[in-house]
Amino acid sequence: MTEKLLHIIRTKSGSIHWWGQRGSAFLLVPLLMYLLFDVAFFMGQQNDPTIVLFLGRLFNHNTFLLLITNIILLWHVKSGMEVIIEDYVHGEITRIYAIFFVRVITIEILEYLYKCTIFF
Repeated sequence: MTEKLLHIIRTKSGSIHWWGQRGSAFLLVPLLMYLLFDVAFFMGQQNDPTIVLFLGRLFNHNTFLLLITNIILLWHVKSGMEVIIEDYVHGEITRIYAIFFVRVITIEILEYLYKCTIFF
């Protein structure tokens, strides 16, 4: 078993990437459902629901869970976009710039989410 795993790692096949995508999708289903139901039930109990209450509950109630969910979600989206770019963008320079752009956008989104966590 260990030799097979080392062979997959050394040959750089897409198998690990494929399993990473499936694993992150599997983890995202319960995480996102919990966050959505938690916020929905909280907002249903409020007499005057506002966007500030919504964001306050989302960013303050389960900060660690939100952080983990966002990291997994952004990694999943970034990996998927990179696979699409690698498969369907044919120019080498364009492919490199597109993958770089996806990675920069991912970092910017993480920075924005961090600022939202501090603000709310």
